Amino acid sequence: MIRVFDFECSACGYIDEVFVKSDKRIAHCSQCSQQSHRLIAAPISKLDPHSGDFAGATIKWARQRQRQIETERKRESS
Repeated sequence: MIRVFDFECSACGYIDEVFVKSDKRIAHCSQCSQQSHRLIAAPISKLDPHSGDFAGATIKWARQRQRQIETERKRESS
């Protein structure tokens, strides 16, 4: 799979974004053509703007809560 990674040149220190395969660790610097090494980037996580939780956690909680309400209503009506 081809992705965008940051590479830093060991000779001139230039940092560049390069489209490469996921397993590639070395690329060539676009400024001086020397070897560049892939940098480790922080992962991106998206949080729900209202609760501050991960979006999947909020959806899971809402589904469980809805099932619980339905179960309670069935008990009350019987």
